[in-house]
Amino acid sequence: MPAVLTPSGWTIPAAAQREEGGLALIASPTERTALLSIALIRDLTTTRQQVALPSGALWVSVQYRLLPGATAVANQFARIVVNAASDADANGRLALDGAFIALCQGDELLIAGQDDDPITRIDVVSSAAVGSEKTLLQVLAGVRQ
Repeated sequence: MPAVLTPSGWTIPAAAQREEGGLALIASPTERTALLSIALIRDLTTTRQQVALPSGALWVSVQYRLLPGATAVANQFARIVVNAASDADANGRLALDGAFIALCQGDELLIAGQDDDPITRIDVVSSAAVGSEKTLLQVLAGVRQ
C-alpha cells in the first residue's frame, strides 16, 4: 500500500495504514506496535533535561502535572523541543518563543513520529524558576522494536 497524502499535506506512511474492504484505514499513533519506554522528571527546573530515544519512537505522550497537595507557581509551563540536532540547538530553541512547544500543567501532548523520521530526542525546561513547587513530567514513548 503506498503512502497517503492527507488534505492538510501530511504524508502517512504505508506502515501506519491498513486496508479493509478497499479502504485505507489510518492507525492512530498510539495504535502502532511499539515497546513502551517511560521517563520521569520530578520537579522540572529551568535547567535543560534531555530524554534520549536512540532507537526512535513512533509516538510520544508527554504529561506535565502538579503533584497532589502542592502549590502551583503562577504562569508556569514546560517548554519542549523535539529532535534537536545538538545541545546548542536545543538551548537556542528552548529560549525562543515559537521554537518550542508550550505544555501547561495538567495538560498532555501526543506527538507522532514517522518510520523514516522517528522521535529520537526530547529536551525540556520549566518556563520560570520553580522554588518549592512539586511537579512530575512523564514521557511515555512507543519505541521501535
